[in-house]
Amino acid sequence: MRQALALTLLSLCAFSGKSFAADDAKPAAGDSLMAGVGLAYIPEYAGADKSRVLPLPFLERTYANGVFLSTQRGIGYETAVGDFKLSAALGYDGGREDHRKNRFSGSDALKGMGEIEGAAQAVLSVGYQLGTVGLGLTTKQNLSHREYGATYIFSAGAPLYSDAGDQIGWGVSAVYGDRKHNQTYFGVTSAQSAASGYQRYTAKAGFENLTAGLNWNHVIDSSWSVRSLVGVSRLTSDAADSPLTKRKTTPMVMTALIYKF
Repeated sequence: MRQALALTLLSLCAFSGKSFAADDAKPAAGDSLMAGVGLAYIPEYAGADKSRVLPLPFLERTYANGVFLSTQRGIGYETAVGDFKLSAALGYDGGREDHRKNRFSGSDALKGMGEIEGAAQAVLSVGYQLGTVGLGLTTKQNLSHREYGATYIFSAGAPLYSDAGDQIGWGVSAVYGDRKHNQTYFGVTSAQSAASGYQRYTAKAGFENLTAGLNWNHVIDSSWSVRSLVGVSRLTSDAADSPLTKRKTTPMVMTALIYKF
């Protein structure tokens, strides 16, 4: 789930769900390779009252034919059809630990809830450019552990300021979870209630969270750049009312140093 939290923040920005270090543009005319490392400040899990700083390694190889290999986007293909951008990828969600496994994973607030195992996902996206505003829709469909359900991310972003050295933009997103997804991450079964002490709770399908934020790209030279994102996320509907939710509104921050070969 920590990967999902990070990608939710990424999708709301003007990168239109592509990646933390990808340009918000049509697929590149030639091959490219980018690498970087960053830090992300996000909740221990969606609804946690504690946050942590996570390392955010980045590596992305894109090819002129539209194929990409990325630590953030997975393995996939993208293309442009008029003003539309289409992509399909094989991704992975790391799931959720039911205890604090180490300083980067898990939360003791989830003791007794049981582990949500990692799952391979099909990630399908479509984007449309409406003037200066980029609109996007992404769905993540589990290929393994289909009982965990699916999500749909609606996003929009646009530039605010741009010159040779700096580009600043805004973005918003809304995540809709189906019944299986919301029950998996925000529901509490009778067995989980007995083991954890949380009240039994059934979460229905609906919008899970709303997120808004700003992104800033600072160009150092032709190879180096710094990408930074700051946003705030608000859990909504059944996700907000879940007994697992201790804080409905949380800040999230990311920054990374990127090198383009």
